[in-house]
Amino acid sequence: MQEPVGTLVLLVFIGTYLMISTEKVNRAAMSMVGMGLVGFVLWAAFSIDSAAGSPNPVGATFSTLVEHIEWGTILFIISMMVVVSVARNSGMFQYIALTLVRPTGGNTKRLFTVFIVFVFVISLVFDTTSTILIMGPLTIEVCKALEIDFKPFLISEAVVANFASTPSIVGAVPNLVIANRIVEEGLGVFDASILFLTMMPLAILILLVTLPLFYRFFRGKLPDSEEEVRDEVFVVSPIHMIRSRSDFYLSLIAIGILVFAFTWGQGIGLEPALVAIIVAFVALLLTRERVENILAKINWNTVFFLIGIFGLVGALGIVGFITDVGGAVNTIVENNTGTAVSFLVWVPAFLSSVIDNIPVSVVLAPIAAQLAMTTPIYPAILIFAVNVGGYVLPIGAPANILAMALAEEEHDRISFKDFAKIATPLALLHLLMATGWFFLLSFVI
Repeated sequence: MQEPVGTLVLLVFIGTYLMISTEKVNRAAMSMVGMGLVGFVLWAAFSIDSAAGSPNPVGATFSTLVEHIEWGTILFIISMMVVVSVARNSGMFQYIALTLVRPTGGNTKRLFTVFIVFVFVISLVFDTTSTILIMGPLTIEVCKALEIDFKPFLISEAVVANFASTPSIVGAVPNLVIANRIVEEGLGVFDASILFLTMMPLAILILLVTLPLFYRFFRGKLPDSEEEVRDEVFVVSPIHMIRSRSDFYLSLIAIGILVFAFTWGQGIGLEPALVAIIVAFVALLLTRERVENILAKINWNTVFFLIGIFGLVGALGIVGFITDVGGAVNTIVENNTGTAVSFLVWVPAFLSSVIDNIPVSVVLAPIAAQLAMTTPIYPAILIFAVNVGGYVLPIGAPANILAMALAEEEHDRISFKDFAKIATPLALLHLLMATGWFFLLSFVI
């Protein structure tokens, strides 16, 4: 690592995360300030060395730092938010909610199961933030109408969205970051079919084990609604929830194209971000006068948070910190499958729990790219670890934070302790299950 510039950049990175973890500052603003500070440090070092005539100046210009930002991932996230906004504006999600609720007959346990399974399915297509943006408000609306507590639903949906995202490249930001880095390193297209085949059986197994545990954890908190309340809700036809038929059908077509392209496009090297941009903004174009209203509903806080984080991690890459970490990891895992599996499951998971799974994945993505040359299982393990590690503690993943924020908007907050009491033991169990699964796969493949 370049000294002393590398040390200064690392200190800014750590300081930024300490400030964000206090939850006393806006995390988007703080991450952008952090990126600005490391940009200034790199520029100052570069300017001083260049003025002194150094043949190999340390640091970098701000333009170089900006080039390290994962713009493909940023554009993908924005595009998916546009699709979600268009669909929500049409009334699609309210239609889906009522359609899902009606067959349950108002049985809260059955409703809980239906919502959890639905979250599991859509997490394969939407990133975790988009999944909670879809399901969170829907869940709150349905639970309030049925006069039941929405907090068990939100906590469970956040947990499920995180682990259900692991079989899909587009299921979470960390998945995209790791897959994109493998492509950038010239190691080919990250094979979506391998990720799906290795992760889907594990994700289904985790879901089957976790559902009964949810029922146990929330025993006594999922009572059925009163009959008259149920009757009032079920008298409304789902079709009445559609506010704009044109936007409704447009959303259906857009989501169908995305599912098809994400499923089959990876095989020919078609990047998810490219597909998402075309689909999302053609859909936005067709909404005409509603464009500004839809754009206003995009979660720009998350977008700017990601830009700042990518910039901070890009600075760590410029000063050589990530290369040093990669060398250390390779020394630990090389020629020892057992050590490699255990390390790649537990260490990234622990880091994701106390920092955030997005920056952890950005830091470790180059290492995953190097390990991909040994076996495609190692990047898949890293994807699983950072996603599941994201709910070891509530601050570990955007989905958790968003679910808690939605509850707070309703003046019925989910405390750190309430979330951790459910999610932490489940995350540890899921990591233990995954360790055994990956040991088995590493010997088979």
